[in-house]
Amino acid sequence: METFRVWKQNDEKEFGEYRTKRVILEVFDEMRRAMEVGEAYRTRLVPPAADPEVAHAARERMDVIVGGE
Repeated sequence: METFRVWKQNDEKEFGEYRTKRVILEVFDEMRRAMEVGEAYRTRLVPPAADPEVAHAARERMDVIVGGE
C-alpha cells in the first residue's frame, strides 16, 4: 500500500494517519475472523457492493467481434 504515495500523503494531511491502509487492514481482519468462525462477513459499505439499488440499468446484449472480422 505504500505504492500510493499521493494517497498516503492526502490521508495523512486530512486524517493525521494513513487511514485508507488502516481501514483496509481492519476489513481484511474482519473477513478473516468471519472465515475462521464460519460466519458470513458483513460489509461496512453503505450501500453494499453490487447493491441493485445503485446498479446501472440493464443493457441490451451486444455481440463483440474480436480480431477485425
